[in-house]
Amino acid sequence: MTEALKKIIYLGPNGSYCETAKNKFCKKLGLDSIEQEYFPTVKKIIESAEQNPDIAGVIPIENSIEGVVRETMDNLLTVDDKTLQITAETVIPINHCLISKNHDIKKIKKIISHPQALAQCQNYIQKTFTQDIEQIEKSSTSKAAEELMNLGEDYAAIANAANAGIYGLNILAENINDEPDNKTRFVFISRNKTIATGFDKTSIAFATKNTAGALVKVLNVFDSMSINLLYIDSRPSKKNLGEYIFFLDFEGHISDEKTKRVLDLIKLNTSCIKILGSYERKVL
Repeated sequence: MTEALKKIIYLGPNGSYCETAKNKFCKKLGLDSIEQEYFPTVKKIIESAEQNPDIAGVIPIENSIEGVVRETMDNLLTVDDKTLQITAETVIPINHCLISKNHDIKKIKKIISHPQALAQCQNYIQKTFTQDIEQIEKSSTSKAAEELMNLGEDYAAIANAANAGIYGLNILAENINDEPDNKTRFVFISRNKTIATGFDKTSIAFATKNTAGALVKVLNVFDSMSINLLYIDSRPSKKNLGEYIFFLDFEGHISDEKTKRVLDLIKLNTSCIKILGSYERKVL
């Protein structure tokens, strides 16, 4: 129940896209009066939410251009508490800006930002700067903007326009992401109990048995039961070379008999399966 929550933590610092997502969740779920705090990494958010039953977290999980957020997926797999799951989602449009202390873009020698933000602006960077421009990865776009305060005027950061206002920086260029329809999906992780709405999705992670056609057999179960798959991706298991964990979203709620049946059937061809969450698919 949301009434049991005492704090919401999110990927910061202030001005991050994750803060925007957190604000949307708070408004939708009626949590504006709850204590809110930003954390520096996704890993710390997930660990803190697992260790404290009265804490919920907001983290990025997927970008429309770069795909899965690896840090989120890898750390969700480490959660032992089965009651901590994804309970809501929202999508935030991403509009990157180049910001700096400097007013002159020609004097920029180094660009700092989150690795996904850097990747999402490569066409702009290559067209605007020489090949020797240094690109430095940071834990978040807002953290990069914050760090500009202690760096020289030859540094710029890729972040959103709000960061420029927060730290009194100059916007050298707006909307620099290579794809104009750039969006990131954020999820709300908590111990809240969700109920079926009729427009839900269930997120799972699983590893297949080491047998021929095991993944195909898993996917065929969904096909045979006419269950729509919404998303599938994979990550290395980090145990043995060539072993993968598959992440899959499909239509339906964990309380539905059809969903229960499909989960029982796919267990026949999986070595392990983890329910990451079952929640309303409607964008908040």
